[in-house]
Amino acid sequence: MSDETLNRIEKKLDLLLNSNKHRINEKKYITAREVEDLTGLNYRTILNRSNLDEEHPRFIPSIQFGGSRRKYFERKVIERIFHLS
Repeated sequence: MSDETLNRIEKKLDLLLNSNKHRINEKKYITAREVEDLTGLNYRTILNRSNLDEEHPRFIPSIQFGGSRRKYFERKVIERIFHLS
């Protein structure tokens, strides 16, 4: 491949990766899979830690809206816990 083609592919990849990161960062509440994308920690581990007692040092606070079974995590809290900012 030529250098021009490689540069064009790299620019497109950068655009896609940045748009995905931006989409996650603009939402106040994120799912466990999005937390996994931010932290690298498995989403099942995140869900299990949200079931621990609040006094436990590895507890991760979560929110459930309405009658939904899906758990959401506040982005600011996740960033503070995992020192992402």
